[in-house]
This record gives sequence, C-alpha cells and structure tokens, in this order.
Amino acid sequence: MASRLIERLDAAIVSADDPVQRECLKAERAGALARHGLLADARFALAGLRTQSQRRRSARLSAWVWLVDGQIDHFEALAPKAKDKFRRSRELAMEAGDTAMQALASAWLASCSWNESSMTQMAGQLLETLQLAAPDHHSARARAGLVLADAYRFAGDDEASQVWYLKARTHASADGDGSMISALLHNISAMRSARIGLDDAFGHTDLDVAAKALLEAESTANYDWGAGAVALTAMVPIQLRAQLLVVLGRFDEAVALFDAYLGRARSEGMAYREPRFLADRAWCHVCSQRLAEGLRDARQAERGLASQFDADDWAATHARLARVFGACQLPDEAAVHQARAEESLALHKVHQQSMRETLATTLREVI
Repeated sequence: MASRLIERLDAAIVSADDPVQRECLKAERAGALARHGLLADARFALAGLRTQSQRRRSARLSAWVWLVDGQIDHFEALAPKAKDKFRRSRELAMEAGDTAMQALASAWLASCSWNESSMTQMAGQLLETLQLAAPDHHSARARAGLVLADAYRFAGDDEASQVWYLKARTHASADGDGSMISALLHNISAMRSARIGLDDAFGHTDLDVAAKALLEAESTANYDWGAGAVALTAMVPIQLRAQLLVVLGRFDEAVALFDAYLGRARSEGMAYREPRFLADRAWCHVCSQRLAEGLRDARQAERGLASQFDADDWAATHARLARVFGACQLPDEAAVHQARAEESLALHKVHQQSMRETLATTLREVI
C-alpha cells in the first residue's frame, strides 16, 4: 500500500528511542491499515500491541489499543460497538493526561455520533476535539472537519460545508492520509446522491446534475482503486452509483447493482438504509414493467421502515413507495405513503434548522 502516512510512521518507528512511543507509533500505523480496509493486517498488528500494552502498563498505549480496535470495527461494518471502544480510549487518554490522544478519540466519537444521528453528543465531542487539538494535530482536525462538513451539508448550508471539507482535506494532505481523502470524497458524493435521490422521489429531477454526480462517483471509485482503499466496499456501488442510475432512468443497471451489493451493504452496517434502497429497486422494477417484483420490494421496504432514523430517508422511502403503489393500482396505499412523505420532508427541514443552530452554538465556543 502506497501511503505517505505509512512511510512517515515507518521512519518514526525505526528512529523512536522510547519503547512506549515506538508502540504508540505502531498503533497509529495499525489504525492507518484499518482505515484502508486492510483489516487482517490491522488485527495482526493489534494482537502484538495488546501484548505490549499488558507488558508496559501504559495508559497512553492502552488508549491507542482501544482506538485501533474501534477503528477496525468501524471500517469492517460501521459497528456500534466501535463507539464504546473510542469512549474507553478517551477515558484512558484523560487518565494519562494526553490531550492530543483525547482530542483524537473525541473526534472518532463525534463520527460515531454523527452516524447515529446523536447530534447533541456529536456537538460536545466536536467541541472537545477543537478545543484540545493543536493546530498541527492533523488526524484529529481532519476527522472533526469531515464530521462538521457532513453536518453542514445535511443542514443545507453548502457554503459552510465546503469550508470544512477544505479544512479536512488540507489536514489530511498534510498528514499524508489517503484514506481520509477517500472518506471525504465518499461523503461528498454520498450526500449529493442522497439529496438528488430525495428530489427525484418527489418528482423533481435534474438529469444534468445527476449525470455530473455519477461522474464524480466514478472518480471516487477510481481514487479508491489508486490508493488501495478497500474499506466498506458496498458504499460506492449502492449509495452512489445505484441511486444515481435510478434518477437517470438506467433501471436495469441500477437493479443489477442493488442485487449484487445489497447483502454486502447490510453486512457493512448499512442495514438501516435498506428500506430506501429497496424502495428505489421497487421503482426500477415498476418502471421496467415488472410490477410483481416491484410490489415485492415495496412490501419488504415497508417492513423495514422502523429501522430508519433520519427524516430525509423516511421522506425518500415513503415518496418512492407512493409512486410504486400508485403504479400498481393501489391508490389508497399510495395516498398514505405520500402523506407520510410530505410529513417526513417537513420534519427533515425542522431537523436541518436545528442542526444549523447546534453547529452555530458549538463553533461559537471555539472561535
């Protein structure tokens, strides 16, 4: 794997005189492997680190061990248990008086809270990271910047979002962290495709914007290939390409991707979004005159609606289902889903306003 970060860490490990510092650098290297999706290599390194942690009795090294363990869980399947490990890492960093490590663990906690839509927790964790991280603590500030950028994009403030994406990329580039740049490109594309899909579900389609977004999604996949990133491999086919192919009317291509990657997306921690993907696939079937298949997917999507926790996903799923049931000559069911879609879209806008207020309060504390 070609990575400036790995090369820098290898050199630092060789030159480190202090044995605990050497093991902490090895842990940082293991975390970089995990973020690239090289989970077997990361686990092998983690086993050695655990042995050294027990031998050295260092709270700082133990904090690194817990952080790397959490990163492996996160990049294997966005596993919720990663958050407990990041929390333990933060506790040990505080015990060791290592504010840099505390800032990094808090940044990862903020990332987990963002994925869970726990916005109040996320704000506090971001605040802690930005207060504790030195200006050149690139890994902590890149992670916090990415979370802030995603939060602003979700809140509908694209201008502020671009500012924080640039900050995150600047810190990632300074650190030589290609996996962070990959994550940044993924998140930009994923949030763009989700917004385009939401508009399309309500009948507001911009084919030029969707076509441009698909090109950017392909570029993201090419960057991953060039950087050797293999983490969370279902994200590009499902979250980016398939959703955009639906909007572009390339239904058979979209169905092929959903068929190939939906199971993997579930195993990689995206089960909560499965109803939206199923509703999209149902719409593809209906538009291709496969009404029975479309109705089957629509019923399955209905059964999974309770697993979703973001109002924009509710809105998109209900809106798609309304059109599917309408095409299947089930007007009463279509009307119910359309009403719920409108309610969910209104709730999404309320959540966006709340997020803007939360971010304004959080950043006021560190400016």
